[in-house]
Amino acid sequence: MAEYILSVDLGTTSCKTVLFDADFNVVETSKKACDTSYPHPGWAEQSAYQWWRVLKDNTRQVIEKSSIDPAKIIAVGIDSFSTTVLPVDKEGDPLRPGLIWMDRRASKQAEWVTQNLKDETWEINGNISDAGNIAPKIMWIKENEPDVYEKTHMFLHANGYLGYRLTGKYSMDISEAGLSQICNTRTGEYSDVLLDGCGIARVKLPPIFNCTDVIGQVTAEAAAKTGLVEGTPVIAGAMDNVAAGLGTGVSKGGEVFISGGTVTTSNVCLSKPKYNKNLHVYPHIVPGTWITAGGVDFGGAGLKWFKEEILEEESFAEIDKLGDSSVCAKSSVIFIPYMVGQRCPIWNDNTSGVLMGLKPTTNRQDLIRALMEGTAYGSRHVLSIVEEEGAEINSIKITGGSANSTTWVQIFSDVLGKPINIPGAVDLPPLGVAIAAAYGVGAIKTIEEGIEKIAVHDSFTPNAENHEYYSEMYSVFRSLYENIKGEYDKLTQINTKFGKKTKATGDQKL
Repeated sequence: MAEYILSVDLGTTSCKTVLFDADFNVVETSKKACDTSYPHPGWAEQSAYQWWRVLKDNTRQVIEKSSIDPAKIIAVGIDSFSTTVLPVDKEGDPLRPGLIWMDRRASKQAEWVTQNLKDETWEINGNISDAGNIAPKIMWIKENEPDVYEKTHMFLHANGYLGYRLTGKYSMDISEAGLSQICNTRTGEYSDVLLDGCGIARVKLPPIFNCTDVIGQVTAEAAAKTGLVEGTPVIAGAMDNVAAGLGTGVSKGGEVFISGGTVTTSNVCLSKPKYNKNLHVYPHIVPGTWITAGGVDFGGAGLKWFKEEILEEESFAEIDKLGDSSVCAKSSVIFIPYMVGQRCPIWNDNTSGVLMGLKPTTNRQDLIRALMEGTAYGSRHVLSIVEEEGAEINSIKITGGSANSTTWVQIFSDVLGKPINIPGAVDLPPLGVAIAAAYGVGAIKTIEEGIEKIAVHDSFTPNAENHEYYSEMYSVFRSLYENIKGEYDKLTQINTKFGKKTKATGDQKL
């Protein structure tokens, strides 16, 4: 009998539902847009009702379009963006919109944790306190919306909320443990020390499950609304980044996946967690492994900015050709890609983009290549930190928009000095959570059984001469940032001083 797995991938701008067969081939998909509201500078919220609505619509559409018997769907898995805080009441109804990953309102609370819990957060959780993480956001709600905090029965992540709507069971998947700031990242359990220090009531937090654990079954009510069959198992799921990692086939220590999207993250799988204050660390979707990660917060977005603001009419395919036409080592332009402030590995909110080495002979092709190279240098910085701590990197996969550019992938290979593979799958987070779901319900005996079915789309090997050049350029890249980082603070002070004055006089639209 044919069997199927349903994956739900909730991203920042859309929710996609993908139906896979038992060999993890895509049978049908449906995608709906999601809206984000920005009530104040630094705030970013989404309605949880919206998440549930698009899940229902997508699921019904996938079942109808595929014409399969929903009784043959053996498991449901959900991945979503990380570090979301959604307070719900005793009936499981949202008390306010969810604070999503990009929400930065809790900077004061994050700083309070740093100043008052000192090394405890680091020693237990392994991540520095950051406004985007779970604990500071809950603290913000407690301080600024005390009525909401008191009425809160559970604080949920986005995929945890959708899991609840399907099963009536509360859950937190273990991949969220690291960036929660209230868990021991080594054990994946809540820390009483951190909960007490942050003033967060343990009773308001759901139980923690491995990503592959079955948290419950689809209820009769959810079945009627989605088209699923009552009793269908639902796993805890995961944050989208680790789901994408498994979708690339990364499951063992030393394996790496680079996600080349708006944010370009470099992720290294570890067999044992290692804490480094320059990087994130959290449990992987694969039981018994962890991910340490850092990136370029305006990675792929940098090239998109250049296209829209400078080139305007060029398509990305044409931009790729232009970048490829620029000869490596011809112009030696260095680009610092930290255009919007930068989290790990440098943790500096005041950064902006920098171009160095411009000459009269520099053309737009050279600038395109420089933007691509700058993002690759950022990835090399992350991976070099991990290697300096003794980890051996033995394979690299790359995904996302950057993987659509052969020029860019070759630059990554040349800069890193390592072979790179592009997985054949397109929908990597849904694929990863589908493999996890199949494992969770026993449809496959090992994670590796699922990984073996992931095809390789293309492979790249480093050019030795280019790598030598890029190694010397990377040294300039790193020293340039170190030499100018104090100037970023001065520039921010100037912008603050004169920006306010300009806005007040109305002389310039800010």
